[in-house]
Amino acid sequence: MTIAGVAGRFVQGIGRHLRLEGQNLRLVSGFASTAERLRESCRIEGEAHVAGDRLGRVGFEGVASTIVLVLRPLPAGSETRILLTLGYRDEDDSYLAELWTPVVLFEALKRDVVAGAARRLSLNATTSLWVREDERDASPALPVVWNLGLEPDGQRSAGARGLVESIDWSSALAESPTEPPPAAAQDDEEPDDPVSDELRRINWSFKQLILVLAFLLIVLAIK
Repeated sequence: MTIAGVAGRFVQGIGRHLRLEGQNLRLVSGFASTAERLRESCRIEGEAHVAGDRLGRVGFEGVASTIVLVLRPLPAGSETRILLTLGYRDEDDSYLAELWTPVVLFEALKRDVVAGAARRLSLNATTSLWVREDERDASPALPVVWNLGLEPDGQRSAGARGLVESIDWSSALAESPTEPPPAAAQDDEEPDDPVSDELRRINWSFKQLILVLAFLLIVLAIK
């Protein structure tokens, strides 16, 4: 992807995960009225940051310092995966990460939040975020800037999707973000295997297809 007025190209599908760390988890309960029906609504809110890397927006200056974190349960029986959406809210200038989890996971986390046993949360996800082309093959020890894309009008940031591959929580508070360890010398690294690299890209493309289908099923289930 190239953007007018922005130097360099942006690509997707690098062989590394987005890592989010969340804290200050709290339960928010209420009711919502849809299609003349009143139903109970429950979500978990908190604050998050990208661990090791940074999150920005293509075509805009600056990176996220704090990300609004919201976890919601999926409709019962609709999906067994943990889905992630990332976006930017222009109305209050904030980044937003929403997790859609199976009911069994949401209920377990809710129970621990209420009991004070879930003060921090961490997750690893494969996403459709963008990175600069020269960062695509960066060593895991080197930080990269993940970016939200642009809407077709070029005025607003586009949302991104993700598939969470692991999630855990504990009662220990998350440590303050620290600088990543220095990278090992490039001379000591083995050259990339082109076959392995191609397999990673195919695997990433397959996960993105699964994501699109999963979100379509969620929309149908909610309706």
